[in-house]
Amino acid sequence: MIRAAQLLEYQRSEYNVLNRSAMWLGNVALVFITPFAINNLLNGQWHVAIAALVIIAVFSFNTFTVLIWKTYYSGLCFFLLSPAMLLFIWFSIPQQGIIGVLWSFPALVAFYFLLPERLAWLVNGIGLAMIFYLSWVTFDHGLAIRIIATMTLISLFTAVSVRLINIQQKALHQVAITDFLTGLYNRNNLTLVLDEIIENNHKSTASNHLMVLDIDHFKSINDQHGHETGDQALKSVASIIRNLVGDDGVVFRLGGEEFLVLLEQQSWQEAKSLAELIRSTMANSELLPGFSTTLSIGLSRLKPNMTRADWIKESDQNMYQAKHHGRNQVVAS
Repeated sequence: MIRAAQLLEYQRSEYNVLNRSAMWLGNVALVFITPFAINNLLNGQWHVAIAALVIIAVFSFNTFTVLIWKTYYSGLCFFLLSPAMLLFIWFSIPQQGIIGVLWSFPALVAFYFLLPERLAWLVNGIGLAMIFYLSWVTFDHGLAIRIIATMTLISLFTAVSVRLINIQQKALHQVAITDFLTGLYNRNNLTLVLDEIIENNHKSTASNHLMVLDIDHFKSINDQHGHETGDQALKSVASIIRNLVGDDGVVFRLGGEEFLVLLEQQSWQEAKSLAELIRSTMANSELLPGFSTTLSIGLSRLKPNMTRADWIKESDQNMYQAKHHGRNQVVAS
């Protein structure tokens, strides 16, 4: 999948939630855990203090990487932070008694916000097993059973809550970045994607291209056949464009009857051939029983020192030239 599509997919993944979670948990760790870590260190509780300091260090590192590089290292949390937090539980309950149990509450909850879902389940299962054993050998069995039941319920409630949050976030983001009628990406994230492409353009020798496509005489479709038929025509056009572009680009609906295709890592000749293929396929397709339509297409390659506004403007101008010169054609520059 090309970089622009990867960017859009990443934005609606659970790792976007993890990014923000890691940053805020890191800030909380610095403020609240540091004094207790220092106190444990001064009182000779080395195991608890060292585990706490490792937790603080990993939280701080992830906060830094999220703020500076917008990157979250879930592998670091799994292989370093999770063992440190489990060790913290292992040593704190025997040494601190019920206070150690209280420290286990935020540890279990934090796993669900720091790790992908299945890894969070795994680490929580290990943590609960440790708490079960340590409580059983540290406290009287009546209290141990209450602790185990409470911690299990907290873990389950948190797992369900985080799963619902992730599902809702993905659904909301899907609504935010896609067009409800055609299922294509809408223009909400277009600025971000184009800026990313322009910023990284100097790192690649491959060409990047914008294709603006407009349905010819679309108003007459609505006027003669009604808006419901017009919507069906839009969905058919979107489907044809998306199928022809495939993994070679990302397709957006800009609004109305206008579409945009972003092509990365394509030669100029490949981009022009694809534009012509879309034009000819549309001209020879029956969108709905009884009628067909054509497209006017403007194609522009990303040139040195070109801004996002310049790139879109040139593609638009080429599309309007195609309209001016008779429609059903491709103008490229």
